[in-house]
Amino acid sequence: MKIIDRDGRLFGKISVIDLLVIAAVAVIAAAVYVKNNATPTGSGTVKEQSIVFQIRASGLEDYLTDAIRVGDKVYDANYSSGSGPVGEITQVQVLNDPGLQLYEDMTDGTLPQIEVEGTVDLLVTVKGSGVSDGRSYTINRVYEVGVNSSRTYRTNRATFVGSVVEIMD
Repeated sequence: MKIIDRDGRLFGKISVIDLLVIAAVAVIAAAVYVKNNATPTGSGTVKEQSIVFQIRASGLEDYLTDAIRVGDKVYDANYSSGSGPVGEITQVQVLNDPGLQLYEDMTDGTLPQIEVEGTVDLLVTVKGSGVSDGRSYTINRVYEVGVNSSRTYRTNRATFVGSVVEIMD
């Protein structure tokens, strides 16, 4: 008995081409299985943690202080924050009262930032859920939070521009 007969069949039962097709399908199936079920390399599993950050919003109109409330969800108006909000407001602090006096003596060549009457600066504390490696913070696995990043934030009652001033683990 020959291994491959004159019709190209292995042991007279199965074609060599059929055997190659079956082997290719098995390799592809194994590759898909490994891709979908392999553990990520590096730190193993990634655990979500609570990320608290503070946003300073300067020069907001008086009426916005009442519209930005503890418990409101915060979204980024311009960038995708993944499957949900950036976080939830846990604290709102008024940093200074409206109407800062104008500086008369600017003889040293400086130009101070003069506040418009009827505006306030707020410090909004937001608590979100995400991952951190100690240097970078990512909320909802897609939204990166960094100190000094200026973004347009919105709640269900207000839209404001603010800069992240601090991130706390």
